[in-house]
Amino acid sequence: MSAEGYRVPEPGYKDYVRPYPITWWLRSRPYFLFMLRELSSLFVFLFALYLLQGVIALSRGETAWNAWLACAARSNSLAIGGLITLLFALLHSVTWFIAGAAVSPIQIGEFKVTTPMFVLGNLGLAVIVAAIIGYFTLGG
Repeated sequence: MSAEGYRVPEPGYKDYVRPYPITWWLRSRPYFLFMLRELSSLFVFLFALYLLQGVIALSRGETAWNAWLACAARSNSLAIGGLITLLFALLHSVTWFIAGAAVSPIQIGEFKVTTPMFVLGNLGLAVIVAAIIGYFTLGG
């Protein structure tokens, strides 16, 4: 690679960096949804840690497991955390499917799969797979 034509900045030279307010992502709906989607990973992580705490209690025996269950039932944290995590996971899934439809549009012959069809098809498939897993997990 040649350095020809490359201008070396003079000493004391600084690039201009336009200042952005910390709330820049609140001005646009797509940016807001993006940031909300990224925030969802924090809630999923925290809920996974909470459930891991329950698995550790389960591995320590019946007494520790019953104590963890009693604590979870007394504070409603498991239900509230599960609901918040479910909502964020749904948001994450829907935005992921929308991004997938935009990145790789599907066309079969003359028929073009629209974004709503792509999203609903993927969500429907996810519901079917979850139902099958639930059926076998719950002893159906």
